[in-house]
Amino acid sequence: MNYKIEGKGKLLVFIHGLSDNLLYWETLTNNLKKDYKILRIDLRGHGESELGSDEITIDTYVEDLKNLLDKLLISKVNLIGFSLGGAVALDFAIKYPNLVDSIVLMSSFYKTGRDSNEVLIHLKNALKNNFEEFYDLILPLVLCPEVILDNKVELNLIKEIALQNANVEAYVKAVDACLNFNVEKDLFKINIPTLILAGKYDGIFSLNSQKNLQSKIKNSKLIVFNNVKHNLLVGENNSVILDILKKEFK
Repeated sequence: MNYKIEGKGKLLVFIHGLSDNLLYWETLTNNLKKDYKILRIDLRGHGESELGSDEITIDTYVEDLKNLLDKLLISKVNLIGFSLGGAVALDFAIKYPNLVDSIVLMSSFYKTGRDSNEVLIHLKNALKNNFEEFYDLILPLVLCPEVILDNKVELNLIKEIALQNANVEAYVKAVDACLNFNVEKDLFKINIPTLILAGKYDGIFSLNSQKNLQSKIKNSKLIVFNNVKHNLLVGENNSVILDILKKEFK
């Protein structure tokens, strides 16, 4: 399992989303590592982490993280998860409540519904064709049209780099893990501070579904970003989210 740990202070663990890797957090964590200890991981089959031959579920990712924390002799964490990573953070907090002080969920979910199932199945089918088709399909679900238009060159460069390193098999298994994930009946067990950050126009996990998540966790609050879809770390939101996290973990 590939990971990067840096900085000193309260430990923040960052868990990326589908087809991403620990570099997703680079801008944010570069501004946090002066005041916090930062642990970033590559989920199985993502980045530089091996996929292995195990069946992949959200629990699999949770146990990978638990084994890493044991190896690093870490006994308390604050979890920040984006999308798939948020599901991992939720599941980890349910399974290992004594290890988690707080969680931040960005554009995440506790189960999939009819709309998100349909989106995920479309993404899975695109992946089975090729990564390029998947990238072209997911882009308008995660970014607003004006962001795509204003950043065509950068997004095409990201696409070319991602094409070289994509582990399509791992991503298909990750989608299946999402489709089979449902911790609705266990959300009452979460009593730690929980912050949910959601995009008003999220094209994968709707704002309503994230409102439902917030309503099911006792000690939780929801912040909605009115100018984004699924990917919250866009433009000025990077500094806004940085300030939110500093306030959350002061």
